[in-house]
Amino acid sequence: MKFNKKHSEAPAPTQEQKESQVRSLRSGAYASVLAAIVLVLVILVNLVVGAIPTKYTQFDISTGKMFTLSDTTRTMLRELSKDVTAYYLAETGNEDSNITRILDRYAGESSHFKWQQRDPAVYPTFAQQYGAESANPSSVILVCGDSYTLVDYYDMYQADYSNYYTTGSYTMSFSAESALSSGIAKVTRETTYTLYQMTGHGETALESDFTETLTNAGVTVQDLNLISSGSVPEDANVVLVNAPQTDFSTLDADALRGFLRKGGCVLMTTDLTVETPNLDAVLAEYGMSREPGLVVETDASYYAYRYPQTYLLPELKSNTITSGVTKGMYVFAPVAQGIVKAEEQDNLSFTTLLSTSSGSYSMTDYATAETVQKGENDPDGPFDLAVAAENSETGGKLVWINCPNVLLSQMNSAVSGGNAQLLGSIVNWMTGEENAVVIDSKSMSAETLTVPPQATMLLGLLFTIVLPIAAIIIGIVVAILRRRH
Repeated sequence: MKFNKKHSEAPAPTQEQKESQVRSLRSGAYASVLAAIVLVLVILVNLVVGAIPTKYTQFDISTGKMFTLSDTTRTMLRELSKDVTAYYLAETGNEDSNITRILDRYAGESSHFKWQQRDPAVYPTFAQQYGAESANPSSVILVCGDSYTLVDYYDMYQADYSNYYTTGSYTMSFSAESALSSGIAKVTRETTYTLYQMTGHGETALESDFTETLTNAGVTVQDLNLISSGSVPEDANVVLVNAPQTDFSTLDADALRGFLRKGGCVLMTTDLTVETPNLDAVLAEYGMSREPGLVVETDASYYAYRYPQTYLLPELKSNTITSGVTKGMYVFAPVAQGIVKAEEQDNLSFTTLLSTSSGSYSMTDYATAETVQKGENDPDGPFDLAVAAENSETGGKLVWINCPNVLLSQMNSAVSGGNAQLLGSIVNWMTGEENAVVIDSKSMSAETLTVPPQATMLLGLLFTIVLPIAAIIIGIVVAILRRRH
């Protein structure tokens, strides 16, 4: 049997079919090219967005605005003229997202600030070159030229246990901005200062929490004994006389006077139980004298809870000198005496730093009194407990805190560092440095949404009865309308 060869072959495509195939190929090519272009655009957009500072691409919706930088920090970063690198010490995969986010915010504010992660497993000896081999995970090393400092993880998170013994709970605060900004100020500081703390008269030496505060302010602390040196060293910026237990000799007092007359700065704390006529004479030249007696508070908000009424929490006056103390921070001043200021003089100006309430009084017979009851002749408050006096002719500055305990570590710890902040703020004023990096911590506690009982009932009726019935009615209406059409 023979087959017709023509019927076994596929018919040749028509012109219309050929054109359709060409159009299909063109359409496929266009689609491929378009897909490639879109892919390239997506990559470019991601690169561009990645280069934009996170302050424009990430929004801070946290309750306490944890990642919103303060005006103080933004100003400091914008004025940076030196390159600062932050090395974040954390294992890959175990980063603290809070810290990395705020480091991104810092980098977005200044081209002179950048940060890099250093995994200790990959770079085991990296931290050692900065003396931070024992640093806690998620700590940060700030480096500027040859200067560097460690911002420890536990400097960036602070726990407040003040209510723990009454409520069994504590609160956490995110203090990374304060710690990082202080560290940046430290490594970029060009000028250093020297504070000499007096010895030889039973003075109390500063403890570590106070010396660390001064170190962060670029101040070196050294000892000074006038008996052996005879005068205040030329490189002294500030002299500290901290609660002497004996009076200065005439020669020592004269050395202090000479330092002040040259424009020097003296910070003095005194004990009301110790008589110091030679030191008091120096204070008198700056228009200040003692208010006889021991200050007693009657206003419960001006003394420490469950402590005697002589354990004062005085009012911290707001001025240039105290601007370095965090807003809301307390200064603890147990067993203090008032300060009397002379009338204003042409060459002397006074600034009150700490004061008591109007309900306070000065108990003049404190040495023999068995109670803290006010006597008939006891002067009424308010009293100044800390005063700064400045001589416009010589440039000398003298700050007097009439309390021997204000620069003790135990008192500083009781108010979470308020006393140390006051010391740092005073010294910054004396040296001419600005108090620029005191920044409030950000609360990590989420605000609780409280719904009143009446609102709870109304919301329950709305979601369990009203809305379901409304949905059923709407469904019936829609079904009827569809059937009609």
